[in-house]
Amino acid sequence: MVIWETTVRTGHPASDQQAFDQIRAQYEPQGLVVQSQPLPGGGMHVRVVRGSIAPVGAAPPGYGVGMGGYGAAPAPQHMQVQYGQPHGFAPGYGAAQPAPGSFPGGGAPGVVSQVQEAVHSLGAQRVRYLRKVYGLLAVSAVLAVSAGWLVTSPLLGVEPLLLDDGTTISVPIIVAIMLQNPAIEYGAFALLAVSVFGASFVSKVRVVNVLALFAVSALMGIELAPMAFVAQVMAGMGHTLSAAPVRDAFAMVLAIFAGITGYIFVTRKDFSFLWATLSMGFWVVLTGCILSFVFDSEPFSLAIASVGALLAIGFLLYQTSWIFRNSDMDDPVDDALGLIVQLRNLFMFLLRIFMSRR
Repeated sequence: MVIWETTVRTGHPASDQQAFDQIRAQYEPQGLVVQSQPLPGGGMHVRVVRGSIAPVGAAPPGYGVGMGGYGAAPAPQHMQVQYGQPHGFAPGYGAAQPAPGSFPGGGAPGVVSQVQEAVHSLGAQRVRYLRKVYGLLAVSAVLAVSAGWLVTSPLLGVEPLLLDDGTTISVPIIVAIMLQNPAIEYGAFALLAVSVFGASFVSKVRVVNVLALFAVSALMGIELAPMAFVAQVMAGMGHTLSAAPVRDAFAMVLAIFAGITGYIFVTRKDFSFLWATLSMGFWVVLTGCILSFVFDSEPFSLAIASVGALLAIGFLLYQTSWIFRNSDMDDPVDDALGLIVQLRNLFMFLLRIFMSRR
């Protein structure tokens, strides 16, 4: 006999389990059986039945005792119980609707309020966590853009640079140093890679983690400055696919990021299955980037940049889905770091595409 049923859906598996454990703690001491059934898209349908645990197969299809899938005693044949989603709760949050009838020991009203309070608390906690992550991401993005703008501006001084066609142009001093010494430019990229690993390592050390994140973000802007400056110069000469490659790459990154974030926020879909494909794709693109220096082929470089942009979009999709669904909500700095790294990669590959020769 079904005593009570509800739907628990917090948007986070661990939070769903906590709410389910509260229901079990309330009813199992009374000799009742608590069953659960996973729901498509996350969450579970929970119900409490009267009776002892029966052999596997006795419970209605899809239901199990707890999370382990054990069978439970079926409702008597004369009972007609309809299982459906309870009404009166907001999408994405668990809610409880007591079934008609009396509740043993007055337990149901108490557990209903407890579950509602716990679920809404967990939902509010995740919202606060997302604000932290995207707040850190916003500051990091501003620092990266500001550092890149400062390095490519004449504020720090300029230096004349002779082009291959005999034209002399004024180049910001830091950009000129990096362009004239490729070893420094490659060293900046290597330093960035090491800094990312270092920032991830200290991501849970208070104060240090935020400083490391902001330092990595500023270094990203400095490291990409020579590429952005060259793109501007080539665009001014009319040699690029886009008339304003930096602007167009930046706008496209914003559009892609907004689209991915909005899609994950609305659908709550889990894209963890992409990890194996993305991992293999990373090594393919890395090898292609190395070979592009050997071949010095424009079509080959453009192909690698196109695949790299798709890979960065895939990583953004995976990372955003992880933050919304599976993150333990204990490391906002590391989650923000993962996003800013993929945004940097996406910007670099798109910029390479837009600055390709006509």
